[in-house]
Amino acid sequence: MNFGERQTLVSTLLRDASRSGPLPFLRGWLRNPVGVGLPFPSSPWTARRLARAALDAAVPGGGPVLELGAGTGSVTQALVEFGCPADHIVAVERDPELCRALEQRFPSLQVLQGDALALDRTLAPTGPSSVRVVVCGLPMRAMPAAAAARCYGDAFRVMPPDGAIIQYTYGLRPPVDPRVVPKLVATFVGREWRNFPPMGIWRYSLAR
Repeated sequence: MNFGERQTLVSTLLRDASRSGPLPFLRGWLRNPVGVGLPFPSSPWTARRLARAALDAAVPGGGPVLELGAGTGSVTQALVEFGCPADHIVAVERDPELCRALEQRFPSLQVLQGDALALDRTLAPTGPSSVRVVVCGLPMRAMPAAAAARCYGDAFRVMPPDGAIIQYTYGLRPPVDPRVVPKLVATFVGREWRNFPPMGIWRYSLAR
C-alpha cells in the first residue's frame, strides 16, 4: 500500500467513525478496555464482510441474528444494508452508554444490556429462545479460556444444529481455541486488510 492509498484509508476510517459516533465507543473503551478491545470501531469494509459472512451462515427460520458486543452499531448497520431489518437483530452490549446509542441509532433494534460472556443469563429474561446466527465482536483472545467456552456453549444452545458463530480478531491465530469447546470447528473466512489493524474473520460451528 503506497502513501496515497494509506491517506485514503485513514480518511475513510475517520469519516466512518464520525458517522457511527466514536465518543461513546471511546468512553466505553476507557471504562472497560479489556472488554472492548481496541479503542476504535471496525472499518466499514470489515463490518460489511462480517455481515455478509453472518447472513451466508444464517439458518433459515432459526430466529433473529444475535450480535454480541455490538458497540456503536457498525456491523448492525451493515446487516441492515444487506437486507436484514433491525427488528430481526438482537444486540447484546454491556456498556450502558453504547446501549443508549444503539437504541437511538436503530429504534426497532432489540438491545439487551448485559454480559455476553454470561450469555445464558443475559438472554434469559427477554431475549430470543432461538437465533439463526451469532456475530461476535468480543475480544476473545483477551478472555480466559473458560469464559470463551461458556459464551460459545451458550450461543450454540440457542441455535439450530447447523448454526454458526462469526468471530473476528486482530490476531493471526483462531481467537477461540477449538479445543476449549467440545466438537468446535474453526474455519478461516478471510482477512480484511483495509481495516486498521487488519482483521481476521473466522466461522465456528459444531462437528456433526
